[in-house]
Parts: sequence; C-alpha cells; structure tokens
Amino acid sequence: MLSPVTVGKIYSTLGNNNSLVPLAMKDVANSLGLTAGSYAVGDKYEGKDRFMDEFGTQAIWLFGIPAYKKILDLTLFKSLKLDPKVDVRILKNKDILEKAKKFAANDEIAKSLENVSKKQSLFKGLTIGKFAVSTLLTIASYWGLTKYRHKATEAAIKKDILLKQQEEKTQNSAKSAMTSPAFSAVHKQNAKKPSFTGLQDFMFSPVKNLMIVDGAITTERLTQARNKQDFMGYVIKEGAFWGFVYFAGQRIQEHFEDKSERKYNRSIDLDSRVIESEELKKAFKDGTLKNSLKEFDSVMDKSDAEIYEFINNNKDNFVVQMAKKSDILKTVKDSDAIDTRYYVSIGQVKGVNRKLAKLEEQFEHSKLHQKFPNEEKALNEFLKQVKKLKRISVLKNIGACVGALGIAVPALMVASRYAGGKKQDFQVKKDIEKQLAFEADQKQSK
Repeated sequence: MLSPVTVGKIYSTLGNNNSLVPLAMKDVANSLGLTAGSYAVGDKYEGKDRFMDEFGTQAIWLFGIPAYKKILDLTLFKSLKLDPKVDVRILKNKDILEKAKKFAANDEIAKSLENVSKKQSLFKGLTIGKFAVSTLLTIASYWGLTKYRHKATEAAIKKDILLKQQEEKTQNSAKSAMTSPAFSAVHKQNAKKPSFTGLQDFMFSPVKNLMIVDGAITTERLTQARNKQDFMGYVIKEGAFWGFVYFAGQRIQEHFEDKSERKYNRSIDLDSRVIESEELKKAFKDGTLKNSLKEFDSVMDKSDAEIYEFINNNKDNFVVQMAKKSDILKTVKDSDAIDTRYYVSIGQVKGVNRKLAKLEEQFEHSKLHQKFPNEEKALNEFLKQVKKLKRISVLKNIGACVGALGIAVPALMVASRYAGGKKQDFQVKKDIEKQLAFEADQKQSK
C-alpha cells in the first residue's frame, strides 16, 4: 500500500499546473491517438510521418530547453564561477538579497550568493541570455526535425513508387507499364502542372518555457504545411493542444475547487502533499496549526523582507513547514534548511497561510462535531473528505484533458478525412505521385 507521502507526491504532481508531468501525459495521449488515427485512415507513410512529427517534437519540446540550459550551466556559468542555481529574481530586492546571504545554510551557498551579488549585471545578462539561447536552439532543433521529416517521408514514398514502376517495366512492355491501373489513375489527374517583468514569468516557469517553444512550433506547422489537408489537420490539432494543455487544466481545477467549497464547504486548493500528510492531522490535534497561524498572522501585513526574515527565523512554524512541503520554499538536499539561493514568492507563502486558516475554520464550523462526539473521529472524517475531493478533482481534470486530446481530437481528425462522404487519401503521397507522373510525361515528350 502506498504511503501518504507517496500518494501526496503523485496527486501533487498530477495537479500541479506548473509541472511538466501532466503536460507530458496529455501530450503522449494526444500523440498516441493521432498516430493511431493516421495509421488507421492513411497508410504506412502517413503513420510514420505522424509518428516522427509527434514523438520527435515531444522529445524536443520536453527536453530541449532543460538540456541546453544544463549545457550552458556546465560550460559558461562554471567557467565564470557563477552558480546557476542562484535565482536572479533575488537581486530585485536588496534587503532580501542581504538576508539570503545572512541566512545561507552553509558556506558554499553563502559564497555563491556573494559572487553573484558582486557581478549582478553580468549574472542578469547571462541568465537572460541562457533563456534566449536555449529557447532558440530548441526551436531550431524542431525546425531541423521538420525538414528531415518532410524529406524522409518524400524519399520513402518516391523510392517505393519508383521501385514499383521498375518492377512493372521488367514484367511488361513499355506500353503496358504506362497504362497500368495504378499509374494510369495518377497520370489522368495531371493535366495541369503542380503548383524582466512579464518576461520573468516565462523564464522561470517550465510550463511557460514550453509555451514559447510551442508558439514557434504551431507557427512553423501552419506556415510550412505541405498542403490544405496538412494545414487543416494542424489547425485542429494545435487548437485543441493549446486549449487542453495550457488553459483547460487550470480552469477545470478551479471549477472543482469552487464546487468543493460551495457544495461541501471543503477547501481543496492546498497542495496534495499537505492534504495527504500525517503532519496536517497532527497539527490539527495538538494545536500546532492554530498557534502557527497566529504567529504568521502577526507578520502578514509587513514588508516582504520582514516576512522573509520571519520565514528563516521560524523554520518550525507549521505554515513555513507546509510551504516547504509544497516546494514554495526550496530546501538544501537531504536537509530541512531553506536554500536561500532560490527565489521565495512571499505571495505564495501567504497563500499557504490563508488556505490553512480557511481549512481550520471549515473544520471548526463543520457539523461533524455533532455526528462524531469524539474530536479525533470528527477530524479524521473531515480530512478524509478533503482528501477524497482533492483526489477526484485531480483525476477528473487529467481524465478530461487526456480523453479530449487522446480520443476526441484524433477522432475529429479522422472524421475530417471523410468530409464529403469519401475518404481522403494521404495528400503528400498523392502530390508526389502526381509529380513523378508529370516528370515521366516530360521525359517521354522529349
């Protein structure tokens, strides 16, 4: 049986709109559905072309930017003795930068922060440059894949057509070869010649990193479509992909969170690792939650630098602990100490405080106290309900997006190939057949 820690991690990852895992799941479902549809409605050429397009693009999309960033970290940043783990956003607030150095967990972190603070302009420039270069290289990698795919598909189709023609010539006379059913059908169709503000959101969010790459991919796919069939397929595929990968998930989750509060008076917007944890139950029972909320409330209206200091001076505060569990506060590997090289979103830490306070208030006002005279049983039932609602919301969200991208969209694309009552063959193959037939005609006429 999975431990609460493991269960919490799974649901947290699946429900995290800034995680690449749910995006990858949606994309894999979409790629499998589209590839299967291409093999079903088309032929081996279309299926292989779709496979290269979907899974090749997926590899570049998911791993391109992280891989290029890592290369730059190990070469450029290392050669200049600058730690790429230091988040450049720390430099925005001079007071927080000084406190980050003050509360550094060890000498290595303190030295890294000191080096960066001495070379702020260089470090800012390198960070922006790393983002730009890694993004451009990823886009260039996709363009390279597209050119290779187009040429590989065309070469495979031409090779098979020419091989078939050669076999026909060997078996029959030149006349019979030119009037064979397969070639004749093509020949008759060829009477004519074939004719640091907003930027930082994208820099530091893995998902928004991908949005930039996807913008380039979508543009390239639509502008470089090989024919009308190719173009319309990408219109459907790209429109659905953007909708369900980047926008629908957040909206669906918000819908379930709102419904949970309105219908059941249960708040489920905390990270699953917090909701599933034994620490939450314990904090409710022994009063730690109430005391920690009061402590944190005392600094809620103070400056970001003062709240930052409170966080580092009160590492055992339950709000701080749950911010760590939610990865809002990064910790040093194999330690509970806060790694001050990473940027701390004070707003998100405040959000943890508000969400915990709301959950505590909901428990106090729940009718479970009447149903379960024993306080512990009432608490167990309350947290059980919260966990259940959270899990259902995550699973329904993922299920809806995966179902849409993996089943509905591929089915729509297959159906579009039967528009007009007759199945449309793979247009790329038809275009190449026409081209070869035209070239053969030109040779004969000379």
